[in-house]
Amino acid sequence: MTTTAPQRSRGRPAWLSGYALAVPALLLMLAVFLYPLGFSLVKSFFRWDLDATNSDFVGFGNYLDVFTGMSFGPTLRNQVVFTVVSLLVECVAGMAIAVLLNSKLRGLRPARTLLLIPPMVAPAVVGLNFRWLFNEQYGLIDGVLKAVGLPVIPWLSDPGWALVSIIIASAWQNTPLLVLLFLAGLQAVPKEPVEAAAIDGASSWRTFWSVILPLVRPVIVIALMIRIIDLFRTFDVVWLMTQGGPGNASNLLTVEAYKLAFQSVDFGHAAAVSYVALVISLILLALLYGIPWLTARRALT
Repeated sequence: MTTTAPQRSRGRPAWLSGYALAVPALLLMLAVFLYPLGFSLVKSFFRWDLDATNSDFVGFGNYLDVFTGMSFGPTLRNQVVFTVVSLLVECVAGMAIAVLLNSKLRGLRPARTLLLIPPMVAPAVVGLNFRWLFNEQYGLIDGVLKAVGLPVIPWLSDPGWALVSIIIASAWQNTPLLVLLFLAGLQAVPKEPVEAAAIDGASSWRTFWSVILPLVRPVIVIALMIRIIDLFRTFDVVWLMTQGGPGNASNLLTVEAYKLAFQSVDFGHAAAVSYVALVISLILLALLYGIPWLTARRALT
């Protein structure tokens, strides 16, 4: 008995049906995401304020004003320091905690559940709580320092500590997310390479550095890309804790764009700052995505 292959229907192709089903989602994306993005890009080339009748086309004038402004240099420096230090702290602490949770020690299972709490807290709530914790007069942290005889730290009023306070608050909320990602990567590592390294006499540190870490590199890259995107759009925590102060000590690009838009009512320059932040983050993502690819290519050649 012979069977015949099912014949394709003579109607419209399957790919066309797929696009037809995706049209509602595409239209929603255009309305919610792409249209505001394109609209703000166009307005970044105009002198745009509340009086729309006087919006003049200035080309790259807004961008030139941004780069030559007195506040952009310190703000960009704060953004770089905030991004680099946050990534280092969160990745190192996240990997260390993930390795600990991946061990066979008892009593660590509840800790995995507790890790879900900080990422679930709204950034506004985190900012308000840490603003209270770092308060010099009645904050919990300075109260503990006083109780043990240590000097009080002006967390939010000193230019040298303001950005540090924001980094601590951001790390508290986002490190658990990296822990969960790294833990998933560690649990997916095959046992054979690890057992082979142990048979060859490799130490635990050498096994982790030369065997385990390269195997979880894709997870690390994804985690870093997620955090870079989040760090370049951090606003709630900074605004509720310091509002970019004192002075511009903790001012980030998102806070600068907010001040220009809703305090100075200068939407053209605010849009320019936002797109500068977007371009910088895209460049960092491209470099981060390219480094593992280049490394793999060199290893093959």
